[in-house]
Formats: sequence, C-alpha cells, structure tokens
Amino acid sequence: MSESTADDDICRYCFEGRDEGELISPCKCSGGQKYVHLNCLRLWQRRVLVSQPTHPAFYEEDLRHHRCNVCLSEYTCAPPSRAELMESFTGPELAALIEAGCIIAAHNNFSRHLEAQLQRVPAVLWDHLSYAHWIDGVYLITSVEPDDGVVTIPFGETAYLEGLKRRLAEDLTISFRGRKLKVAAKGSLEGVAESELAAALEDLSVPATLVLEPLQPLSCADDHIAAVNLARPTADAPDPGAVEEALEAARVIHPGAAEVEDSRRRGRSTRGRRRWRWRTTSAARAASARSGGAS
Repeated sequence: MSESTADDDICRYCFEGRDEGELISPCKCSGGQKYVHLNCLRLWQRRVLVSQPTHPAFYEEDLRHHRCNVCLSEYTCAPPSRAELMESFTGPELAALIEAGCIIAAHNNFSRHLEAQLQRVPAVLWDHLSYAHWIDGVYLITSVEPDDGVVTIPFGETAYLEGLKRRLAEDLTISFRGRKLKVAAKGSLEGVAESELAAALEDLSVPATLVLEPLQPLSCADDHIAAVNLARPTADAPDPGAVEEALEAARVIHPGAAEVEDSRRRGRSTRGRRRWRWRTTSAARAASARSGGAS
C-alpha cells in the first residue's frame, strides 16, 4: 500500500484517520468499510449490548458482537464478553456485589411491562412462562456459587458418543449455551497428549467419560445463584419435614425466631435439571435500574 493511500484510510465509525489511533481491519470488508479504530468498534459493541434487555428471560446473544453485519464474517479480534462490556460502563466493582443476603427487586415499570406482555399470550400458557416470578418480584439471594464451566459427560451408549464426535469441530471444540468448549485430556482421555487427543477420541468407545473445558475463563457473570421470592407466598412446602428442621435450627441459634410467623415463599435455584438457571451481574442490575428494568 502506498503512503498516500495509507494516509487516506479512515475509521468507518468515526471517519477519523490514524492520527486518532491505530486502524485495524477486523473483518473481510474492503474499501471505505475496511478499517476501524479498536476503541470505536468496542464502543459500537457496547451500544449493541445496551439495546438488549438486561433481564435474562429476554436476552438473546446478538451476533453483531462477533460478526460484521456488512460482510457477515467473524471479527478477527475476539470480542469482549457481555460481562466485560457491561463492566466497561458500570465499573468492575459493581459486578462483584451480588452475594448471599442481597435483594433483587423488579422495578414497577418493568412489572407493568411484563403484565402487558402477558396479555398478548393465551392464559393457558401463563404457568409455562417465568413472567409471574418477576412481576413485582423481590428476590433474596440465599447462595452464590462460582461456575468453572467444566462439563463432564458420561456415555453408556455408542450412538450418543458418536453423535458428539460428529458435532465437534476439527480442533475438538463445540459451542454449548453460548460458550466455546474443548475436549480435555481428562476422564477417559486422562494423560493423552494434546497432539494425540483427536486420534484417541476417534478410537474411544463406551463406556466412556468426556470432559469439556471452556476456552475462555468464566467470570462472576456465570455464577450459580439461588434465591427466594419474598413476594410470592405458597401454602405448601415441597418437604415439610425439611422446613420444620430448618426452622428448629434457626430457633436454637436465634430464640427470637420462635415469634416469627412461618411464611413459605417460592424459590428459584440453579440446581437440578428442571430448575431455572439465572446468570447476571450487579452491573446488569445497575444498568437495568437506570432503564426501568429488573434491579
């Protein structure tokens, strides 16, 4: 490229040249769309992020974080995660604030929005939606457990093992729930050298156990959170004996608890197959509060 041509290169977002920072070519676009400042690209990705609902029931992965919406190729520079983008304008200190004992409450405007959405859905389907849990919801966080992102899969049938093999990319990676996971030298492949993993996996037969590890480290945005909705009492406890045992233990430690009325509440947990999994950051709460969403 000649010097005169290089001097004419500009960022497709701010229309400024190299004087404002290094220009990169993050995709396959050419001509006037070819170059961007990395900071400008990150700013645009942030705008995409804030256009998404912060409530997890409504959030969907936006491909514009990862793929150019002009040439449709993936960006050559790895995009920041949703948590990293959120932290970039709310502060990393906020993302660490969610802990047991914190309260998460639905803003009044957010609750009215959900009620309006429910009116568009047949009443017979209401019980299958999570809206009721968030309308005027007040959640007390009871536990927060870090998630290392490791997935361990036992295989007892050949069909399932072969099915996973077919879904793996050449580099032994697979996308799962928005994450990129890779087959690790663990489980039935314990001790296998990295260069020999593909061949060892090809020869693997049942019974077998595969371990998949995330390519990117997880953050507090991936924590498992258990909470109880203080705004939704329920008449029956799923295990009355366990409830009474817990209450008795509380009375021993805190005698004053004997005077407290027993009121059972509906809880939400990340544990178990048929339970709801919620991932968020306090940063998301803060941003949502500003926009009238769940806080």
